[in-house]
Parts: sequence; structure tokens; C-alpha cells
Amino acid sequence: MDQLFVTIRPTAEVTIKSRTTRATFLRKLRLAVKDALQRSGLEARAFVRGNRVMVQVALGTAPGTVGDEAGLGDRATAGAAGAAGAVDATALATRALERVFGIGTFSFVEAVAAPDLAAIVALGTELYAERVRGRTYAVRCKRVGRHAFGSMDVERKLGAALNPGAKVDLAHPEVTVEIEVDERQALFFSRRHHGPGGLPLGTGGHALALLSGGYDSIVAAWSLMRRGVEVDFVHFRLGDLESERLALRVAKRLSDTWGSGSRPEAHVVDLRPAMREMRGHLDTNLWQVGLKRLMVKAADGVADALEAHASAGAGPGEEGPRQRGRRTSRRRVDALVTGEAIGQVSSQTLSNLRTIDAAAARPVLRPLIAYDKLEIIALAERIGTAELSAKAVEECNITPVRPATSSRAERLERQEGGMDESALAAELARVKRGDSRIPLRAMREGEGVLVVAATDDGLRVSALPEGAVLIDCRDEAMRTWVPDWPEVIAVPSDLSGGSLEPGRVYVAFCPMGQRSAYVAERLREGGVKAHTFKGGEGALRAYLEG
Repeated sequence: MDQLFVTIRPTAEVTIKSRTTRATFLRKLRLAVKDALQRSGLEARAFVRGNRVMVQVALGTAPGTVGDEAGLGDRATAGAAGAAGAVDATALATRALERVFGIGTFSFVEAVAAPDLAAIVALGTELYAERVRGRTYAVRCKRVGRHAFGSMDVERKLGAALNPGAKVDLAHPEVTVEIEVDERQALFFSRRHHGPGGLPLGTGGHALALLSGGYDSIVAAWSLMRRGVEVDFVHFRLGDLESERLALRVAKRLSDTWGSGSRPEAHVVDLRPAMREMRGHLDTNLWQVGLKRLMVKAADGVADALEAHASAGAGPGEEGPRQRGRRTSRRRVDALVTGEAIGQVSSQTLSNLRTIDAAAARPVLRPLIAYDKLEIIALAERIGTAELSAKAVEECNITPVRPATSSRAERLERQEGGMDESALAAELARVKRGDSRIPLRAMREGEGVLVVAATDDGLRVSALPEGAVLIDCRDEAMRTWVPDWPEVIAVPSDLSGGSLEPGRVYVAFCPMGQRSAYVAERLREGGVKAHTFKGGEGALRAYLEG
């Protein structure tokens, strides 16, 4: 056959909903399933039948030729012996469906019979007689609709037909033959795969997660996604390029792996000017809780800006990471999400968390509040983000003294009263204009950290000025080509330019020119004469070797 058939059973939480609510949840689940399979390279059609989501996956057929939804056919098997394509598609589909929230279990249909007792027994005997021989087995049937027979009739008749050469064990069978019968057909399968549980994405509202890139924030976001909440991200720029790049990579990994059925976005907000202002007004021992209040306040402002901004489609010629995959409408942002846990660091006390929450109008959700670090890391490993999060640098420890473990919002509000908030307001205006938006699923490797200048102003060059110093922005693994140039240095750890020679000209390069443009812009902010080589590594190599 040229198709695989899959029956998907939603979680019990979905099936016990009222009829109207259940229909909404199943529709969301159907869309997420189709999205997951198509992003795995499979041409799939998904439709709701009763309390199930049924899927047809084409094997080697063109889009739109999968078949109709009237039925799965008369004895269609989900992969004849020796069909390598079916084996590959089964593996791809399994990996995809294991990461779609709202799925309880799913099975690949092995055969389909007419909803007739004799036909079910005949086909079941043909399929499983040899498979159960010399082993223990059980037959289990579920039936929906009106038939001239009951579920027990199927179990007894087929069980009796399989009994010669095998032994029934209803408690712990080696082989379980399952049949699901409705008014159209009877489906056979013998294995249940487990989904991630939870609720379909998009059924639980919309939240904005504060993203550091470490274990905690990404696991917190995943936990909310598992409950059906669509999550966007905001990353606050506090330090160097590498931490920002890693944070976006982790968010993209989560979105690509677990975000089927949604279009998550990330936003990067420069919080450094506001943080400097905060340090000048708050007592030193309050810097830590003050920074968290600043982050929560800024995130709440980002959420307000997102609600106010009506996204427009990408215009002609717009191909950057902020244009691909843009939404055409916005929803409410119902809550903020952080990865804080009680006592994980000395400043994460209930008193301080209460003080932090007072800075936002929205509720601040902390799904990891009672977890310890080892539990969080174990979840990150399950999710698939632990490897990247291990490289992330947490940049929130800013106080040189022991941080306050108890605080009151009123005290911080008094000290914050004299702060100049113009820099933060300018960043939120960028968000409202849509300039901070990075559609994560459309983002490619190396993108996301570039803040596009309003005018080029000589930022990009196609030739190296005499005496220029090259800045190599490539990852270590990408440095297979060494430029034939007198001076080549790595990206300085301090992008304010303090470690560079004054008066020198610096030209940054990377594989595609995105990261190097960001480095050059940051150096320019510090007064350094910096450029990026237009066209990236390939163009630079052609220039030097041409």
C-alpha cells in the first residue's frame, strides 16, 4: 500500500470535556498532528472521527493524493512486508507524534475490516495466528455505534480462533490484539505508542516566557506548553553576543521539537541602559531583586506592546528572520512565565517573589516553583534542550554584596521613583513597531541576534581597508578556512570596545554576515571604527583569493 494509517487517542482530560469544548480541543489536536507530520517531511491528512484523530500518511505520493476521509479502505494494511518506505515513514511519524501535546496514545493500523463479526474474526485470524503461536495473548475490543454483535462477542470469537497453539493471558499478555469498531470499519493494531500527554497547544491561552537560555526558563516554558498554553519568549540583553545567541538557539530547539500547531516568536530587548539606571538608584543589596522586578516590568510592557501591535505581512524584499513566518494577527498575552524555584538561589524567597510580582499587572506563573535543580535538569534532558542549556551563561548575578533575602515592594518603588525610563520606553516602542520580532520556526542558524540599523551608514564593506583587523565571528567548528590576512582576532569578550586599540579599523566576518553585523554594530556603539564584510565568509574568501 502507499499509505500508513494512524489512530490517535487524546488524553483523558480531552475526552471528558463537554461536547463543544471537546470538539475545539480535537480540532486543535488535529491541526497540531498535521503540522508535526508535515514538518517531518511526511504528506499527511488528519481528520476527527468520534473521539479520535485519524491520520493518513502518504508513502511516495504527491501532495493532495492521500485519499478521502470516507473510510480507510477494505483491508488496507499500513505497510506490506518489505516496504522500506513504510518503515521509514513509521519511524518519522512516531518521533513526530511523541512530541505533540494532547496525545495520550497512538497506534499504527495494521489492517482494516468491514464492521462485521465474521469479517473481523477471519481477518484477525489471518493476521495474528502465527504471531501468537507459542505465546500468551489477549484480545481487546472497543466498539462505538450500533452493531449486531458486542465487544465481548469479538473478543470471544477471535480469541477462540487464535487459541490453538497459544495461551490466553488477560493480565500480562505477550501479544495484545486490539480492535476498534465503529459503524464504518474495524481497525486492527497490536501496539500502543505513548504521546506526551497534556492538552493541545492553543487551548490554554497565551503567555510570554522570560528566556535566559538556561535550564530553568526553557523547562518552565515547556511545562506551560504541555498544558496547552502557547508561549512566546522575551530575552533581555544583559551581556555578550554568545549568551544571546545561545538563548535563541534553545528557544528555537524547543519550538521546533515541541511547538507543532503554534508559531512561537522571540523578542530581544536591550535592558543594559535600564539596568545601569537601576544600579544608580537602588541600595546595592537590592540590585538582584531590583533586576528581577525590572525584567518582569519590561516583560509586562512587551506583552502590552504585542497586544497593541497589529502584525503586517512581510513586504517585498523582506527576507530576514523577523519577516519570515510573521503572524497576521495578535492575541491577548494572559500571563508571564519564569523559571524561578524557591530557594534555588538565596534571593529566590517568597518575600522577594512577592516583591517581584508587584512590578507586573499580569500574573507571573512559575511552574517549577517546587522543583530542585536535578529534577529540572532531568526534564531538560527529556525535552532535548539540556545540551544547549548547559552552555548558556546566566547573567543575572549583578550584586557585589550578599543579596537581600527579604524585601518589600514599597521600599523598591520609592527608590525606583527617580529612575529615567526613557531607554526602556524606546525598547518597548521597538517591540510595538514589530522590530524585535523573531519568528523562531523561520529563524535559521546564526540568525536572530542581528539588530538591523535604520541606515547602513557604511556598516557593510566589500573591501578591506589598509591596516584593518579582521574579527573572526565563526564558531570554532566552522573555522576550516583561515583568512590570509596579517591580523585576525576572535570576537572580544567586551563588545563595548574597551579591549581594542583606539583608532584602528575592525572588520568582522562570519559564515552568512548576520552575526558579524551584530558585532560591528555593538562595537560602533562603543565608538570603535567597525564594519562587517558584506556577503559573509564566502565573499571575503573570494576577495582575498581573487
